[in-house]
Amino acid sequence: MDNKELIMDIIMWILVISAAITILWYAFGDSPSFEQSLIVFMLGLIFTFGKEHYTFKQNTVLSFSKVSNDISHIRRNVNDIREDIGDMRKDISEIKEVIKKK
Repeated sequence: MDNKELIMDIIMWILVISAAITILWYAFGDSPSFEQSLIVFMLGLIFTFGKEHYTFKQNTVLSFSKVSNDISHIRRNVNDIREDIGDMRKDISEIKEVIKKK
């Protein structure tokens, strides 16, 4: 886990805990207004979804990079096969010439 993810995790947990405390505080009276409680709760939700979006984006970038590497490897293999086919054609034409001479 890199530093950015660690910081995002810490902020997310702080917001989730503060939202839970604010909601409980609102429920048991002498508390902030409903709108203030809702704002803290929504900030926690938004940050949680933002973190999941960031993680999904990072995983997608890694997946595309792996696919790109695999495609490059396949491309090299196809080029090797083409060279081998060219060599086989050359060998077959040499064999045909030897057969024609006999």
